[in-house]
Formats: sequence, C-alpha cells, structure tokens
Amino acid sequence: MHLDDDSLLAEPGIRRAFATALYRDRSLSLGQAARFSELSIAEFIRHVSRLGIPVVGGTSDTVREDAEAIIEWRGGSSQPTRAR
Repeated sequence: MHLDDDSLLAEPGIRRAFATALYRDRSLSLGQAARFSELSIAEFIRHVSRLGIPVVGGTSDTVREDAEAIIEWRGGSSQPTRAR
C-alpha cells in the first residue's frame, strides 16, 4: 500500500500522533501542536497529560508563544473573563 503525504495525514490519528511526538520533543509549541492535530488547546492538553507528557515547561519563548496562542484561542482578549 502506498500513501502519499496528503493521504498519510488524512489517516485517523496520524496528525495527532505527529503533533504529540513533535510537541514532546519541543519541535512544536503547545499552540502549534494543537492546531496541527486539529484539536483545541484544552483537548490537546488533556491528550498529552493522559500520556504523561508535561504541559508546563520549555523556554521563555515557547511559554510566550503558548500564551499568545491561548489569548488568540480565547478571542484576542488578554483580560480574564468574568463569570456572570
């Protein structure tokens, strides 16, 4: 069986597996890995946490990238939302 790149990435679980491995090896930030895996940041955090992969850590640059991705995910506001 031959799979080209597009077919391979369309296989169930492949994008998530690649994103997980690249995140674990710190080749992708949290936000990048979540986007690549087509999961929300919260879903990706739960996914890697279940696998025992730490979510907090990295350099100040990766922490900043992750914070920016979370702000973007929340709709661009860096202010905490208040419960109503």
